[in-house]
Amino acid sequence: MSTTIAAAEIDNESDTEETVGVEAEPDLAEQRSEASLRWPGRIARRWRLIAVTGLLLASAGSLAALYFGVYRVDHGAVAASTAVVEAASEGSTAILSYAPDSLDQDFATARSRLTGEFLTYYSQFADQFVAPAAKQKDIEATASVVRAAPIRVQSDSAEVLVYLNQATTSRDNPQPAQAASAVKVGLTKVDGKWLISSFDPV
Repeated sequence: MSTTIAAAEIDNESDTEETVGVEAEPDLAEQRSEASLRWPGRIARRWRLIAVTGLLLASAGSLAALYFGVYRVDHGAVAASTAVVEAASEGSTAILSYAPDSLDQDFATARSRLTGEFLTYYSQFADQFVAPAAKQKDIEATASVVRAAPIRVQSDSAEVLVYLNQATTSRDNPQPAQAASAVKVGLTKVDGKWLISSFDPV
């Protein structure tokens, strides 16, 4: 009888093992199947993340290049405008300022800020008309710029509108006579320096 019970127990164990084995095989297959399905998804998510990151970096680089490019252009334009306004203002002041005791120095200072045909015209006018009148009547003129603004600025030429006040005294009129004027000043860049090439009252 014990032999029969033992045989029955062996049969039951073998049935249990077969059942466990049969049930385990589908579980392992399902896990492999799920893993195989998850793997492409993980790769896709990683590539999407890499692509988005690369796109953001490229966009940031493009925006930075655009910003600094525009900034450099704007900065250069502002610097050029400042330079021509300064040259026009200082040149205009030199042209319209002189004193009988320092005519040669005053004319030389003005000539150093001029170029072209206007330099020739100014030299002749100063020597033939301004100098004799200043010496004979003790005329002294002092000009100051009220404001100035660029009209046109190019790489080698520019125009600036300059508003000035000029105070003039003489032996007959020792009290300063005030006069306001506006001048369109043309400039030309010569050897890297802005020089006045025209001087037209408006």
